[in-house]
Amino acid sequence: MSDQPSITAEELAHRLGGTLRGDGTRVIRAVATLEQAGPDTLSWVGSPDFLPQASKSKAGVLLVTEGCSLPPDRTVIRVTDPDVAVCEVLEYLAPPPDRIPPGVHPTAIVSPDAVVDGAAIGAHVHVGPGATVGAGTQIYPGVYVGARVTIGLDCVLWPNVVVRERVTIGDRVVIHPNATVGADGFSYLQRDGGHRKIPQIGSVVIEDDVEIGANSAIDRARSGVTRIGRGTKIDNLVQIGHNVEVGEDCIIIAQCGIGGSSSLGHHVILSGQVAITDHLRIGNGAQIAAKSLATSDIPDGRVVRGIPATDNHRFLREQASVRKFPKWMERLRTLTWRVQRLEEQISDTPQKSA
Repeated sequence: MSDQPSITAEELAHRLGGTLRGDGTRVIRAVATLEQAGPDTLSWVGSPDFLPQASKSKAGVLLVTEGCSLPPDRTVIRVTDPDVAVCEVLEYLAPPPDRIPPGVHPTAIVSPDAVVDGAAIGAHVHVGPGATVGAGTQIYPGVYVGARVTIGLDCVLWPNVVVRERVTIGDRVVIHPNATVGADGFSYLQRDGGHRKIPQIGSVVIEDDVEIGANSAIDRARSGVTRIGRGTKIDNLVQIGHNVEVGEDCIIIAQCGIGGSSSLGHHVILSGQVAITDHLRIGNGAQIAAKSLATSDIPDGRVVRGIPATDNHRFLREQASVRKFPKWMERLRTLTWRVQRLEEQISDTPQKSA
């Protein structure tokens, strides 16, 4: 028998504090997009732009705002914010989490002076000397926790995460598989035809409620700390260099790279594949569009894009001009030809003597 949770439309409306219209006995077992939804599935309409797709959708129940109008035969739950409401539905319908049993797995290696009371330590985990792992923290198989690392309460470190020595991690931090925190920063001097490594003796501080995506890397500082501010969310395959300071509640999307000693204010958004060169300041609330390269400081609240990144409105004007370039080139060729013809006619015309 399946252990997949389910809920009726009536129960869900009550749970969400929404208003039900239609068949309250409909059973919901899953959440899907408007195109993929079926009779036992809930979908949602986050914007009036999607109402045409919603009318054609086979979803059994739809989450909509008060202002949305759908045919009367559809079962709908009206809520203030469908995007937030669907998050609550997903949490309710999620399969039971795969949790590590409390205590230390027999195959784990925990140093005698490490403190792991109340934590769950999975198979083949290594916890180094002087490390502290807070109560409620789940450490999945294959994780390496280095010497004198501090990990707070109720964190989750998924398989094969590496946390190098002297790193500090706050409470409720989630680190996804194969991420590395505290590897050496990439820092060399070119001398005598070779590359001399600059020692990286600093650390990393990850504040509360941070999430770090799979295969991301956050380098330790040359000296001092690399810091990730409270509430920041980092996607997969992100590289954060040594001595970087990331402010609170930032969003850093996949494949971004932040050069050493740069700083981000609070609520900064970096879209996919953004690159930031060394020693820059990205202001509070700034947004950088995908595939952009920041080579100079960006003021608070500025939206930029391009290579190099420039003001978004300027970029769009320049791109509009570029799209007109073939037409202007054709006009230029025509004008050039006409000038040449006129010059030829002038040269062929006999000149009157004075």
